[in-house]
Amino acid sequence: MADNPYSQSSATPSSTPSAGPGPGMAQCSVTHKWFPEDELIMFQGQLVSAEGKQVLLDRLLTGADAPDAMIRPGAWRRIGCIFLVDGILIGVFSIIVNYMFGIPLGTPTTDLSVMFNRIVASVVALSAAILYFGLLHGWKGQSLGKMVGNLRVVNLDGSPVSKPQAFARAVVYLLGNILFIPVLILGAVLKSPQFVIIGSLLAGAWGLANGIAALVDTRMQRTLHDRICGTRVIVIHG
Repeated sequence: MADNPYSQSSATPSSTPSAGPGPGMAQCSVTHKWFPEDELIMFQGQLVSAEGKQVLLDRLLTGADAPDAMIRPGAWRRIGCIFLVDGILIGVFSIIVNYMFGIPLGTPTTDLSVMFNRIVASVVALSAAILYFGLLHGWKGQSLGKMVGNLRVVNLDGSPVSKPQAFARAVVYLLGNILFIPVLILGAVLKSPQFVIIGSLLAGAWGLANGIAALVDTRMQRTLHDRICGTRVIVIHG
């Protein structure tokens, strides 16, 4: 029988691990032992020693999840968190803002004062949405929807996203809504209520493209804003 190429580690054996951290030392994500940083490699999204790499390979060959592996959520789980929690919260807030500015929902109009109020209301609702996702993802990698679904936004190596990165991700995520505003302004200038419909279709197209990008990525389920910002969404263990 031919030898299994994965049964033996090709890496040079590591030196005896340290009993604890120190200058130039890092911890193996699998064995939790400390090694000199130059003896660890990034493998399967984790920083591992030669011993840890072999553990990961053995588990991958048997079809088991690697220790502390980053698991992508199921499509319905992620969609449910987006629409049933975050979507409802942001949608209700947007309806309240539109009501406060006297915007007739779903009724395009050529009244310039109403069109101006719609633009202002859209800016307020969009700003709130960016703050919502930026602050919560920058704080702990979770919006309220992700807290309910036990999900978290992380970098590709599993590290937490930074606050600037969280806000950049929120902006890209809401790009369709951002483009909606200049379309509304153009509609007000041209006194054409149909631009409300055009802007809505544009925002919907961006959301649809995001969803399709996640569905076709069967390995990590990354959306367009994940790809642009170098992030992914994972299931939290435990």
